[in-house]
Amino acid sequence: MGSILINQACDPSARFPTPELGAREFHRSLPGYASTALRRMPELASRLGIGDLRVKDETDRLGLPAFKILGASWACYRELCDRVGAAPLETSLESLRRALVGERFPLITASEGNHGRAVARVARWLGLGARIYLPKNTAAARRDAIVAEGSEVVLIAGNYDDAVARAAEDVDGVLIQDQS
Repeated sequence: MGSILINQACDPSARFPTPELGAREFHRSLPGYASTALRRMPELASRLGIGDLRVKDETDRLGLPAFKILGASWACYRELCDRVGAAPLETSLESLRRALVGERFPLITASEGNHGRAVARVARWLGLGARIYLPKNTAAARRDAIVAEGSEVVLIAGNYDDAVARAAEDVDGVLIQDQS
């Protein structure tokens, strides 16, 4: 087994920021929401000399194999509520979908797979299209999963950064990007 690396610069007194008000309630309202399973890791705990170790299992978050759906859904929800003049936290996903009926703009993003599929899933929930920019060398299974959500895939010569740049130039929709 490999080495265990510990971040010596970690400040144990540091606190994570408080989650944005309403995000937890919003996520709990999504189709298929369930609490994330915590998997016990007794052998690793023993090797580390600690009594208990649990790992969050995000392999089936809202039907997708990654946690990316949480950020993508919240970003889409907040942006689209603003776009239609709906009050976030007072607007359900279903009422937002109804407010978007007849809208033809796509959600746009760049990805290497998981974020793109998450945005594609949210677009499907809301009755919108999505255009996902991917590097040309993205695995076929990832491309196919995005297409299976009903979204358009645009393959870009180059890497992820090139796909991000191309998505940012697409003025035909609403950009939902997961990088700073």
